[in-house]
Amino acid sequence: MSDELKPADWQDVAEPAPETDPERYIGNLLLPVVVLALAAVFFVQTLDFPDGGEDVGPAGVPYLWIGFCAFFCVVLIVQAILRKLPPDPKPGRIGFVILFAGWLAVYLTAIENIGYYTSTFVFLLVSMYVLTYRHYAIMLGVTVSWLVFAYIVFAKVLYIQLPTGPLTRMFLG
Repeated sequence: MSDELKPADWQDVAEPAPETDPERYIGNLLLPVVVLALAAVFFVQTLDFPDGGEDVGPAGVPYLWIGFCAFFCVVLIVQAILRKLPPDPKPGRIGFVILFAGWLAVYLTAIENIGYYTSTFVFLLVSMYVLTYRHYAIMLGVTVSWLVFAYIVFAKVLYIQLPTGPLTRMFLG
């Protein structure tokens, strides 16, 4: 019995507290590092964009997004290193994440086939429902508001026509 641990000795061999365990902060660090690396890849890709002359060129908006993304990723990395963020949650349903990534791939394919507005309408409603949000009026309001916002910004302000897709064009004439 002397070689066995007694209940009073269990405290000495207990696992470290979740707040002090460095492994509990890997996700807080890993995600912004990966996004920052992607931002760097996108930045390199924009170097081939044509020059816009005196006006903002084709790379203007991507530079803006890349800059914001890089800034906030650096902020998150610093907070993760200083452990200012809560520790990573315990692992959950990875199958659900994979399924949702597949749903996102279906949505991106649907944009080209049935158009941005129709596929986004379906994608947002189904996504909110699958993520267990059940306030239907708010779901519809958010979806319609996003589509109106996207239409105003892209079609009216920036003069960028979002994909309509062959199925939508067939119904519209």
